[in-house]
Amino acid sequence: MTTRRILFRLAAASFLATPVAAMAQERLGLAERRAIAAYRQDNYPAIEQGIQQAAGFPVPVEVEWDQLAQPGDAASYARDDYFGKTIFEPLTTALRSITGDAMGRDALRAKLQRIHIRYDEKTAPASNYPLGLAFKEGVLDINWRPYANTADVKERTEAITQLLERSL
Repeated sequence: MTTRRILFRLAAASFLATPVAAMAQERLGLAERRAIAAYRQDNYPAIEQGIQQAAGFPVPVEVEWDQLAQPGDAASYARDDYFGKTIFEPLTTALRSITGDAMGRDALRAKLQRIHIRYDEKTAPASNYPLGLAFKEGVLDINWRPYANTADVKERTEAITQLLERSL
């Protein structure tokens, strides 16, 4: 068993032991929990690597998987438009835009400390994407619903790019 797989299993075990995980387990069925675990193992490592490459440095990315996973959607998690087109592709493209020159790379490295991705049904905007973003104390916070308005990749990318350009 690889070190990566062992770390993944340890992380999953520690997640399952937290009070937040207990609430997520009540909200999500076994199919959703299995599907999100498979996505994290099979798809997410390459996505995270793409984010790191776009940023130009190993910025920590914290994903609230228990919030992104939605009841009844387990069969859709692996689809590119579920998480990819709605969250990860716009983020990666925006970072690549910011780091297109030395000034952007230096500014991002100097100010971005962490990326936090979540979905809060009460506060996430339906389509006014800038309202679902914040940049405070070095943390880029993305609060968008996955698998909604999947064609809005450009609008989401522009929202992240504009926020970072103002904040860096």
